Amino acid sequence: MWATLRGAAMGALLPSLLSHALLGTASAAESVAGLVTEAPAAAPVGDDVRLAQQLARHAGQPLVINFWASWCEPCRDEMPALARLPAKLAGTGLVVLTVAVADREADAALFMQRAQLTLPVLHDRDQRLSRLWGARLLPYTVILDRQHRVVARAQGVIEWEDDAVLERLRRLLK
Repeated sequence: MWATLRGAAMGALLPSLLSHALLGTASAAESVAGLVTEAPAAAPVGDDVRLAQQLARHAGQPLVINFWASWCEPCRDEMPALARLPAKLAGTGLVVLTVAVADREADAALFMQRAQLTLPVLHDRDQRLSRLWGARLLPYTVILDRQHRVVARAQGVIEWEDDAVLERLRRLLK
């Protein structure tokens, strides 16, 4: 009997534990369609000059930083919606930056060309940036507010054009 009860409890608990492991355990975190908001926190500071230049170039603007790879089908699937996000959130000044993780530059460029996307791509072949920012699985997205503080994260594909996601982003980017 105890084994049955313990098994049932673990069956109910496992999805919750998995969610906390993947998305964090902050009690203030709130999730909408996979987009987990959190209390504003400083963005990771690393020694990557390319990312530092992009952050400086977009000072005062909110950012979506998406970690992806051309060999990652879910990443490729969500990329067009990410590219449309600044237009969907017109007036917010939102900028989408992408980081190609463990990918060949030529493959990433070919995907962007074939998909007719013009998003900026930083290449992270050695995965230093992705590790620094906590990207363990792809796609992985971090939302930065105007002060470039992390205010939300997403592990996996997000329906970026979903009304609930767009509303959450509007509130985060005010």
